[in-house]
Amino acid sequence: MERLSKAGRLLILTHARPDGDGLGSIVALARAARAAGKEADLLVPDAVPRRYAFLFAGQAPAGAEKFAPLADAADATVILDTCAFSQLGALEEAVRARQDKIIVVDHHATSDSVGALQWIDTSAAAAGVLTADLIEALGWPVDLTTAEALTVAVASDTGWLRFANTDGRCLRAVAAWLEMGVRPDALYVRLFQSDRPERIRLMTRMLESLELHCGGALAVMVLRRADFQQTGALSEETENLVNEALRIGCVETAVLLVESGDGVRASLRSRDRVNVAEVAEQFGGGGHARAAGFRAKENIDALRRKVIDAIASTGLPG
Repeated sequence: MERLSKAGRLLILTHARPDGDGLGSIVALARAARAAGKEADLLVPDAVPRRYAFLFAGQAPAGAEKFAPLADAADATVILDTCAFSQLGALEEAVRARQDKIIVVDHHATSDSVGALQWIDTSAAAAGVLTADLIEALGWPVDLTTAEALTVAVASDTGWLRFANTDGRCLRAVAAWLEMGVRPDALYVRLFQSDRPERIRLMTRMLESLELHCGGALAVMVLRRADFQQTGALSEETENLVNEALRIGCVETAVLLVESGDGVRASLRSRDRVNVAEVAEQFGGGGHARAAGFRAKENIDALRRKVIDAIASTGLPG
């Protein structure tokens, strides 16, 4: 807290494959820091998905190649929504070299010793909740735009306040932002009802690949490189697609494997019987008990079999 309060210049970033929680959190913290009279640079290791671009008000964050000079110029570097080196992508080596200036704020159970100072609160529904608490504790201003960014963060990681991680703490925070004038209906339309036709075609391909295992309790879906080429969809447009399988009443756990140029990206979701973070950790990933993921440089069909076996071994009927 004291280190942030005294810092004149901050570098604020989130993980590779950024999502609404991480992006909303870094934007909110940067806006609050600037309103408090500080300089704040934003950095995102990968491209910002188009649905979240509005958060940055036309000013794109720096990319991974700018990390070293920006981190060296900053009094402190704040990493939000991850404490895992595996989620930092190309930044891992550079972050390790500057750990003495790194501050981490995260709510995931999977964690490494990424920073000299780390605030890990796994009871928080989203990194946005912790970011809001941090801003309040520092006494930094929150305007309507900052409140919108925090709402995006919390609503994204709670499935628009419907997932099991939704609790009174995050609801009280969202209520305060609504009282400031945030319109969740307008944000929802902007985020989730503005898809390109290409994404819907990709979703169709994904659902066509769906297979049920473990007596119907496990749904496994696959998207191959050819699916992106033939539909014109982008890699970023797979966000939240894995949740579609949970519409099926018998499905307890859902898996989506996405083939890319550097291997396979896996997304895992669970209702309540399987701790998918523990499954993801077997493959070098991690996350939450109900939502996790990992990357692997392996043939997608061989990996699919391994993931099915790993989840079946948790005790699902099969």
